[in-house]
Amino acid sequence: MKQLLIFCLLLCSGLAYAQLFNENLKGIYPTQFYVESQRMELFRGLTSNDAFLPTPLGERANESSLTAWSQQLGLCLGLSKFIYLDGGVSWLQNGEAYAFSDSNSDSTFNYQTRYRYLALPLQLKLTFGDKFKFYGGLGLLPALYQGYKQDLQWTNALGAKYDDQIKINNAMNSFTISWIGSAGIDLQLDENYRLRLGYLYRKQLNNSYGPYEDYVHKSYGWGFSIGLSKLL
Repeated sequence: MKQLLIFCLLLCSGLAYAQLFNENLKGIYPTQFYVESQRMELFRGLTSNDAFLPTPLGERANESSLTAWSQQLGLCLGLSKFIYLDGGVSWLQNGEAYAFSDSNSDSTFNYQTRYRYLALPLQLKLTFGDKFKFYGGLGLLPALYQGYKQDLQWTNALGAKYDDQIKINNAMNSFTISWIGSAGIDLQLDENYRLRLGYLYRKQLNNSYGPYEDYVHKSYGWGFSIGLSKLL
């Protein structure tokens, strides 16, 4: 899996080098560098890891979605008039949440879990238009695990409030891969800058946890992106 991540990075680097020195391609579809923020509604598929040890989901079956932001730097490389490759580096988050309240007392228990990754999104996209472009694309999202954070809040039966934070989870898989799809518009602002607005969906293909953990966890989410690109 890690070899695939390295291959994607080398592929992006090689294509970027070829694009920057190929004037014909630059004339067909100018190279663009962009920065982008993504607001995602995130959730997970969670099943018992029956291949290791069947384990009931318990209260984890009642988890809900979590809203989180991801950030991305990227490069659009023209392959033809209507096709380009969109590759980048992303500081990506997945996650889920949980909320419990006791109807017979003031007891509550809540948490928000975030999984953080360094990812290399790579999409093949179709586009049409001129100053106002539409685009759509599909691709892969390999990612290396970087960190874990779970914020907890609870109250006791008398209403006293407490909170805590957990930053260590040794159960995590060091590598994940997802497929990603996107669609949106690319609006020309002036001769050098364009505004990017889009919708995206991503779904993880392998387990977030190690092979001998209790559950099989696969993140997915959808949301909106906004960014600014500059012609090179």
